[in-house]
Amino acid sequence: MSQGLALSDRRGITTTAAAVAIAVIVVVAAGSAYYALDVRGASTSTKEIVFGATLSMTGDLQAFGQEQNWTLSLAVQMINSYGGIKLSNGQTEKVKLVVLNDQSNPTIGETNLQTLVSQYHANVILGELGGVQDSVAQQFASRNAIPYIGPVYVSTAKTCTNCANSWIFAPFENQTNEAHLFLNWFHTEDPSTPSNNVTIAFFGEGDAAAQANNAAGEAYAKQLGYTVCTCSDSTFTPGSTSEMTSFITAAKAAGAAAVYGLPVPPDAVLMIEVAHQLGYAPKAWLLTRGTAVAPFALPALGGVGNLAVGVMSAYPWSPSAPYTGNLLGHAINNTNLVQQYESFWKHPPTLEGVYFTEALVAADAIAAAGSTNNMAIRNALRSGNFSTPMGEVTFTEGGQWVQSQQYIQLLQWQDVTVGGQTLQALQVLEPTNVATTSYAIYPFSWTNHQHQPWPPA
Repeated sequence: MSQGLALSDRRGITTTAAAVAIAVIVVVAAGSAYYALDVRGASTSTKEIVFGATLSMTGDLQAFGQEQNWTLSLAVQMINSYGGIKLSNGQTEKVKLVVLNDQSNPTIGETNLQTLVSQYHANVILGELGGVQDSVAQQFASRNAIPYIGPVYVSTAKTCTNCANSWIFAPFENQTNEAHLFLNWFHTEDPSTPSNNVTIAFFGEGDAAAQANNAAGEAYAKQLGYTVCTCSDSTFTPGSTSEMTSFITAAKAAGAAAVYGLPVPPDAVLMIEVAHQLGYAPKAWLLTRGTAVAPFALPALGGVGNLAVGVMSAYPWSPSAPYTGNLLGHAINNTNLVQQYESFWKHPPTLEGVYFTEALVAADAIAAAGSTNNMAIRNALRSGNFSTPMGEVTFTEGGQWVQSQQYIQLLQWQDVTVGGQTLQALQVLEPTNVATTSYAIYPFSWTNHQHQPWPPA
């Protein structure tokens, strides 16, 4: 994987920390790469607790998968350095991480999940972003009665009324969080224009997460009085330049003042490039997923460079989050995690805190349960209060992150100066108590980056 050269100038973040040395065994298993953290000689027990994950180590989503593999490996190494997880029988068991590569292919991901249970006897599954469809994850977890902890975007089980078959726990935002965050910000920046005279175009990849995001966004936009553009597309084919051109052309013709959506990383880049070529500059790009990864803006990683300035994103964590978590009684500082990542990869992380939280929650839940029994772990997840690098995490019975609206962050790509060089970096606008910038760029422009005070007076 190519390594970018740019670093954001977040407060208190340096890049001088020593690179993290992580030993990884790589073999071939069932046609997929298998990555297992090397804990040879470290365990004092004949047993081990298995954390399983299917990740996009290659393919369109590899920017997520490779970061998650690195982060989970770091978390497991830390757990084992503490001696492992102590159980109520008096034993302290080490953790083994098993990662299978799904190549960004949901079908392979589904097969990998079953392999993790049947062949590697995983005690918990640490979920990925984007590769495995949420509905597949839910069905798999329920069918196998295995705790599944990960960034599941939308799942009916998270808000279930009869939760007997609910095994998913998602320390992640949902589509309603994003709809409120984006559209409330948009309305705040331009409150003088009657909403019913403003059109918003909605873009979707056709996958379940994007469709749910669009549906929630359209519903909330209508609630606020906005008009949903008839050009809105929820069945976009990933990577299609012709479809992207058609969508942007139609949005421009409709005078859409904002574009809202969930493009995967390559299509986020494609969208901005096509819009620039066609001279379409909406007042706001209300986008997430692809716009939150470092390759979106870094030319060295195929990004759009200065064209990213002013584009919005939203995620439940950012590298500047000022939170300290607790892993098996040990303080975990978010800033330190980011320093280690940047020292190793030479560019900022995207969701490192979310991925680390998965492993932290899994470990603390097993410790609280005092057992690897699946029901005991699920009960501990439902009743636990977890202190994490992304804030406080508790779950509903159905696995929804209770504090998701409180901690979700509104982000914007802005210019920063590092060592006399101007670079693009994601800056936090909301929550305002953790903001890393004093202004918002609005309205969006390809060349005239107007700064508006934020929060507004």
